[in-house]
Amino acid sequence: MPRTYGRFEDKTIVVTGGGSGIGLQTAKDLHRDGAYVHIIGRNAEKLAKAKYAIGGGSRAFAHQCDISQEDQVALTFKSIEDTSGKIYGLVNNAAINPSRNEVTHTEIKDWRDTLEVNLTGAFNCSKAAVWQMLDRGEGSIVNISSVGGMNAFTTRTSYNASKFGLIGLTQSMAIDYAERNIRVNAVCPGYVKTELTAPLFEKMGKDKFDALVSAHAMKRLGKPEEISKAILFLLSEEASFITGVALPVDGGYLLKG
Repeated sequence: MPRTYGRFEDKTIVVTGGGSGIGLQTAKDLHRDGAYVHIIGRNAEKLAKAKYAIGGGSRAFAHQCDISQEDQVALTFKSIEDTSGKIYGLVNNAAINPSRNEVTHTEIKDWRDTLEVNLTGAFNCSKAAVWQMLDRGEGSIVNISSVGGMNAFTTRTSYNASKFGLIGLTQSMAIDYAERNIRVNAVCPGYVKTELTAPLFEKMGKDKFDALVSAHAMKRLGKPEEISKAILFLLSEEASFITGVALPVDGGYLLKG
């Protein structure tokens, strides 16, 4: 697909969890906007398909990496630098949600796994990226939190903790690097229909699904491309005076919360 813009011409941008959903859509849009796009995930087969979907060629790359492991992240980010230059942008999108329980029924393994991917993974990737951004003299990080990182969901103990923590990490890094031309922001999506969430919505049944849709003031779920547009805006120079923000992109979900 031909490029339509050039905001990220020849800039290296990393998207974690780029194999599907919001991450894949963001990677596609960045690629069309001129970036060297590096997607990171754990599933090699999914990554290969995603790389092809992004557009392939000489500006799309896929890396199999467990972002909860600092040593793997360090090696991957060094490989990214060697391939297309020092990183300008990072989208910390990878997340899991294995436990839908209150605290008394949350298994410690689910708690640890959720925090390790959703929060420690973002920490590991940010740490590796910021070193390159400091050398480059500029950078932009967008962390994908959630409306569940601003107002808690019921029975989401570990997920809520990870997403609230991600906003704290966002603001901490924003303060630390604002004077060094590195901006850090967060996007907080409402409910978005993707190939991963569609089966969950189907299991809800019509009444619960209709109630979920109605919880959004706009009376619909979000689309991956709507979240991607917000991410690209915050990554770009169009948002050059914005840092430390947690931006809801939620169709008015929080307004009704």
